[in-house]
Amino acid sequence: MLLFGGRLLAITMIFVLFPGAAVYVDAAALSCEKSPVIFSCDNDSDFKCLCSTANAALDFLSSIGLVTRDCISVRLVEHISSNSDHTLIGQYDPVLREVRLLTYAKVIELVDLNKLMPGIAMSDELWCSYAAHELAHVISCKYLSSHIKAHTAGEYISAVTQLSVLSPRVRKEILNRYADIEAYHSRSEMSELYFLMDPNKFAVKCYKHFITLDNPKGFIDMLVREGNGY
Repeated sequence: MLLFGGRLLAITMIFVLFPGAAVYVDAAALSCEKSPVIFSCDNDSDFKCLCSTANAALDFLSSIGLVTRDCISVRLVEHISSNSDHTLIGQYDPVLREVRLLTYAKVIELVDLNKLMPGIAMSDELWCSYAAHELAHVISCKYLSSHIKAHTAGEYISAVTQLSVLSPRVRKEILNRYADIEAYHSRSEMSELYFLMDPNKFAVKCYKHFITLDNPKGFIDMLVREGNGY
């Protein structure tokens, strides 16, 4: 059932030809009405709050000067390859210009197998927030200066976007879970190594830093150009 701000496209039939056989696969897609985002899945899937979260993410990014009118496609999948020790819920490939997000059913399966440790109980809302995280990567990539080598700037933007689109209740639960984690005090403190070791704590440190800023938009402008200060 479709509940939030989106339009469920007609189910299409994809024809795949193998030697001596023809296979038809159902594909469902959800086009968001208030943002240029399309979610798709090879099989029937519950898209839940994805469109409302996408709308909130794009509104937030626009408020800090990161705007897009490009159509963004997000594919719901059952597996995401990773070279890290962390199981990925979402991934943006800037080379293929493709966003992948684990289906909600797959995420719940991984949680039950203790292969995901998000810090709090998984929910529709938390799952949808990972779509916001990846959409922030897509949009911020266009603004990041080409000379930036470390990806802490992009991860900072994606982290604050993800936490900002959550409801106050869920966000408070996460912040309480990491109550002992202090905010970053400056850009120079942000470590790519720390992000790779514990992306959850990195995200919390970034968000706590962001909400202390007098001029968030100015900081983001500096961040994408990799300037100093703040």
